[in-house]
Amino acid sequence: MVAAALLASGCSPSIAPGEVETTNPSGNVEVSLPDTGYVGTLLDDVPRPAMTLRTTTGRRFDLQGRPASEATVLFFGYTHCPDVCPTTMADLGVAYRQLPGAARRDVTVVFVTEDPRRDTPGVLRRWLEGFDPRFVGLIGGGERTRTILHQLYVPASRINPDPLPAVEHPPGHQHDAKVGPPRGKDDHGRRGELGGGDGLGDDYGVDHSGVVYVFGPDDQTLLYTGGETPSDYAADLTRLVG
Repeated sequence: MVAAALLASGCSPSIAPGEVETTNPSGNVEVSLPDTGYVGTLLDDVPRPAMTLRTTTGRRFDLQGRPASEATVLFFGYTHCPDVCPTTMADLGVAYRQLPGAARRDVTVVFVTEDPRRDTPGVLRRWLEGFDPRFVGLIGGGERTRTILHQLYVPASRINPDPLPAVEHPPGHQHDAKVGPPRGKDDHGRRGELGGGDGLGDDYGVDHSGVVYVFGPDDQTLLYTGGETPSDYAADLTRLVG
């Protein structure tokens, strides 16, 4: 599958349908994707996953129940993230405001927190307001999103007790060094699945995927793995819903 090949790490993926394998003058093998006209990678094997989570206002958000004309931008992270989350959301915020009015009405940007212990609805809402007040915040993490991440070919998020760089506490966060993430064990058999009190304190990080998915009309799915500009996102989204 294309998504599995793009997101695999530490191995050499097989050539997916439509990819072209060539050898450059240095003798190195290069794999290129067909030109679809999109900056993002157009996937033909990753439909919208079944995902129903609560928003910061307590409403149910059903990813598969969105309007047929909508492009849903999906990113998983946490508000204490010091790098990829704020930069990605800032880029998406700029891109969203670059969209023509008609296109913007058919685009919904969704951020799913993988840290429900610290990212209360209020904290998450205030953090998203800094990027765009129209962005949707969902409470995920642990078993709420494990299956979804697996369907999207990305690893499950897990706690990092000693993150580098250090986490950044967002506005509205109440620091409490006596309380840690919730009880439970992650895929590696250690305590760390976000839930309650294992003594890690409040400065832990969350290792998570940095990819952006866009689920558009006509079952079109785009994948972004990094390096895109706001204009790249805006161009793809405008074409996707146009």
